[in-house]
Amino acid sequence: MKFTTQYMTVLAGALALTGLAGTAQAQTVLNIGGSSAARNFMTDIPLNLCDPAPFPNKFASADGNKITWTCNRGGLPVIMRYSATGSSDGVNKLLQPASNPASNMLFLDHTLTTGCTGPNVVARPSDGKQYNNTTGCNNANTISLPVHLGASDVQGASFHQAGPLGTTVSPLDDSSLNSAVAAIVPFSIYVGKGVVKDVAGAPGGPIAGLSRLEIERIFSKQVTDWKQLGFGTVTDGAPGVLEATSPITLCMRSAGSGTKAAFDETVMINSTETLLANATSVFSSSSSGVLTCVAGNRRSIGYMDADQVVSFNPGGANAGLGYTVRLDGGLAHDPALVGNEKRDLRCGKYAYWAGERLNRRTTSEGAAIDALSQAFVDNTSLQATISVIPTGAYWASDEEMFVSKNVDKGPLIWKAGAHPECR
Repeated sequence: MKFTTQYMTVLAGALALTGLAGTAQAQTVLNIGGSSAARNFMTDIPLNLCDPAPFPNKFASADGNKITWTCNRGGLPVIMRYSATGSSDGVNKLLQPASNPASNMLFLDHTLTTGCTGPNVVARPSDGKQYNNTTGCNNANTISLPVHLGASDVQGASFHQAGPLGTTVSPLDDSSLNSAVAAIVPFSIYVGKGVVKDVAGAPGGPIAGLSRLEIERIFSKQVTDWKQLGFGTVTDGAPGVLEATSPITLCMRSAGSGTKAAFDETVMINSTETLLANATSVFSSSSSGVLTCVAGNRRSIGYMDADQVVSFNPGGANAGLGYTVRLDGGLAHDPALVGNEKRDLRCGKYAYWAGERLNRRTTSEGAAIDALSQAFVDNTSLQATISVIPTGAYWASDEEMFVSKNVDKGPLIWKAGAHPECR
């Protein structure tokens, strides 16, 4: 019987997943899960680790929260999967042995093709490296597998949040894990497209920013209308007229989110976020949920990883539906500072960031998995990686930062030397 190359690729993948590869070459599998803020960053890394030929294959679920890469590395087949849920999973799943079903997460099964579009050959703009891109795969095309490497935006001790009412998370003990800070993840404050300045009773364009104290008052529900802060909102139908009232819609993460934990540690210092979920207080289990909330509510405010701004930029999936605002005068990524866009982040002028942690068990997952996992961790830490992957325009390596901190909330520690880039 004659099989097509495509069929043989699918068959080999299916056999490897079930452990019945037989004559098909065994594949090294690395399953990574946790932080949804790190989704874009972590799923950019595999292309660096794959051989350029034959072209690597990227498969993405429709909601973008599950990504699977298949390729050769050093001439041998590998599979690298990422499942974006919440940072607490990037700790908790690794606290269980891989043999315990409690360590499992749902990953995209690339051998299932329902809803998938492609593959289409795509080239990474920075270096021209090509890969086969398959998108839109049904969100239910999943397989339950143990996690080998966990991603968390914050250290375990920073988890102590609640919300929505009835959902809480306690500090996690990650001291038994092999934990490495791989890169710096900055977050941004976003508002809906209808939020504008009030200039003598008329719309005055996008607001420039908010103070940390104002943000505390908004998310604790001490301020519930943009007019209380001297701003306003407009509609698409009447963009030249301020609305009579401008009730704020909050777009928040649920407890267990590293984005929320970092927000709590660095911004919500004197107040806590509201716990009550309703039409104007929306909780989401992932960054994509907050993105949908901000894009769909013109009076909204929310917090997400800084690289999500590309969705609101021209050409993005939600172009013009939201924008970032300054926090105490700083931006995680300031496009006006051409060539030094990350100045505020690198120079300690912007507070809302954390070190992305990659967690592993101290017991071996097997020599091949251990080696691939170490290669993944090493690659995420490199300035060379930051400079080549798309999300690197927003994230930072430790070596390009002029400040550091030992715990998520700070204080900041300035590195020695003169830093003229900060002026």
